[in-house]
Amino acid sequence: LSSEIKSFSSSYIALREVEKKTIQEWALPICHDVITDTLRKIVSQSMSTHQTTERYKGGRKEQALENMNSGCATNEDRRVLNGEACAWCAGNLPDASFRRGVQSTYCSQECAEEGRLRRGGMYASTRVRAQVFSLESGICQKCGIDTNALFIRMKSLEPSERLNVLMNANWKLPKTQKALHNLLHNPKEGDFWQADHIKAVAEGGGDAGLDNLRTLCTPCHQVETERLRGRLKLMDKSQSKEVRVKESSRTDIRTLFAKQQQSTKKPRKKRSAD
Repeated sequence: LSSEIKSFSSSYIALREVEKKTIQEWALPICHDVITDTLRKIVSQSMSTHQTTERYKGGRKEQALENMNSGCATNEDRRVLNGEACAWCAGNLPDASFRRGVQSTYCSQECAEEGRLRRGGMYASTRVRAQVFSLESGICQKCGIDTNALFIRMKSLEPSERLNVLMNANWKLPKTQKALHNLLHNPKEGDFWQADHIKAVAEGGGDAGLDNLRTLCTPCHQVETERLRGRLKLMDKSQSKEVRVKESSRTDIRTLFAKQQQSTKKPRKKRSAD
């Protein structure tokens, strides 16, 4: 038993925080020697369920608004829009939600997490960043740099001292003079880390849960963005080539009639000279 505990512990410690959370919420038993395979299975199921190129598909409240605008709203839609049901799943809100001075949007913590990630809206990116940060604390999942600690240190220094700190951290500096000036004189948290989609939105990773999000420092995120652009260019080229092949294989029906008319025409006899 002790060897199994050690095996499970070593595999579990090596996981990302969001992966640990996924394992904790998995309802079925997990064997110590297949924790990685189990995690891969959970993530693949989640990705196949939510595969879309839309960043946010919305929850039950967004569907209710669409139905209301289309003139086909149901009683359940009206309950959601009136704040009487969960904005994510349309389930019943807890009794405490209807007390004076209390306003609830979701029926449970699970719906709150899903809704904040997938409903979109004005503050969607801020909510996504907050949930990713609560799990990974600003640690880049590729190079391991603590971006939050670097940001806090940068804020505490004078602009003249900040460049040396970035150089010592092997930070890839912005390419433009304006961006470098802003980073040194007015550093912001968004300059240091990004909530990155592991499977890009353009490749079907939209409507993502936490299992498809990770923390990347800005330089690592730029590298991943360039790779994505390269893949999309190759995809566009292959798709355009397929279109050209299909178009070239199609036969214009007018050419068939033209050929048929030419074949039925009798050649004219040349007149002999008198």
